[in-house]
Amino acid sequence: MRTEISRRAALKSLGATGVVLAGGATIISAQSDEASSDVDELELVYEFEPPEGSPQEPPFGQLPENVAASPWGAKYVSVPTQAQIWKFGSDDEPVDPPFVQFDSTEEFLVGPTGLEYDPNGRLYSAFVSDLSSSEDAETNGVYEIDDDGEYELYAEISSGVEDFPSFPNDITLLEHSLLVTDSFSGVIWEVKKGRTEVWAGELWDGDPDDFPSGPLVPPAPTAGGPQFGPNGLQFTENKDTLYVANSGKGTIVEIPVDSFGNPGEPEVFVDGLVAPDGLAMDVDENLYVADNGANQILRISPDGDVEVLAENEMEGGAETTTTSANETTTTTNATTTANETTTTEVETTTANETTTEEETTTTTNATTTEGETTTAANETTTTANETTTADGETTTEPASQESPPILDQPADVTFGAADGQRETVFVVNLALTSQFEEPTPSLIKFDVGIEGLRVER
Repeated sequence: MRTEISRRAALKSLGATGVVLAGGATIISAQSDEASSDVDELELVYEFEPPEGSPQEPPFGQLPENVAASPWGAKYVSVPTQAQIWKFGSDDEPVDPPFVQFDSTEEFLVGPTGLEYDPNGRLYSAFVSDLSSSEDAETNGVYEIDDDGEYELYAEISSGVEDFPSFPNDITLLEHSLLVTDSFSGVIWEVKKGRTEVWAGELWDGDPDDFPSGPLVPPAPTAGGPQFGPNGLQFTENKDTLYVANSGKGTIVEIPVDSFGNPGEPEVFVDGLVAPDGLAMDVDENLYVADNGANQILRISPDGDVEVLAENEMEGGAETTTTSANETTTTTNATTTANETTTTEVETTTANETTTEEETTTTTNATTTEGETTTAANETTTTANETTTADGETTTEPASQESPPILDQPADVTFGAADGQRETVFVVNLALTSQFEEPTPSLIKFDVGIEGLRVER
């Protein structure tokens, strides 16, 4: 039976990536370089059910964690809070969900995490169950799934240390095996049918005074349990370099790989991020990062230059700079257009003024007409608060379904693999420690003007 400290550790580690976020506008950064000018707005694919109350207490809601694409247009999304994998067709519509239903212990967080689709026709899923108190839980490790959604255990993963859970997370394909990050143990496993061995990193032996060091490992365990470390994985096209997101340290790590598939010494490639999670890559070897803690989608050039493609404002006075084709705007808890500036936490502007349940904001020294908005990138945001119109009447309306989708703890990014979607980045919003009044777990997408790197062995 698993210990209570293991379950508390999961909540602590996963929740630690959360950052207080402001509700409201999605901001798309269209930089002056040619690639960025082709970045489109976020588009909602599917909105999952949010939890009722705390996401750590039943009912957990449908919180998506990872997304993988097949060459034939299907997208697969893991929903660990329901021990499910969903399938979306080439038209982006869900296909008889769930595609896979694992045996559920109705415990948090026990379920599928990272996914990868092998072009040979098999889907692989990492599965976390070391956090379960039930002996009936599915085995902790990696599962192989066929086209009918039938699954079988591919290989078990264990840290080998008593009362120290393993957390299999992201998956990538090697020539004759899989590589799987272990976010608690701080290693990358090489996984073959029925076998696992450490491919990169040093496995902890349990000595509290001798926790491993190095770019791959998470911060050392605390009294509350393990911390979160290696997460998303992405190979370059010729597989001479593997990139790894280290969520707990806010870094992207690069590992050189020789022609036999053996790893060299890991080194920090980019630091200063908040909690990078999922990774993807385009054909120019730009790296795409779902920075879960910063609520951003980043693009990192092969030289390590970081560009924000999409983000939501940070709460608490953090400055956010967005650049569009016409203007550069620096905001502090504000949304700005070319004609006006309105500062508030959750806001809507009509022809004269807006009254919310908490505050009133009136625009001054501004040119305001119907149809203008208080969001960047000419987007429209509508809340369900009270609105005072020009004739003095007050009405309450539900939130508009036309509002643009938002980023709410993006956990993974992947490129579509079928014709017509190869420049499309699909993003899952985990919304695990969402600071929005209404958490928004969802699958969203946007085009970036560059084709994604195809997944190959």
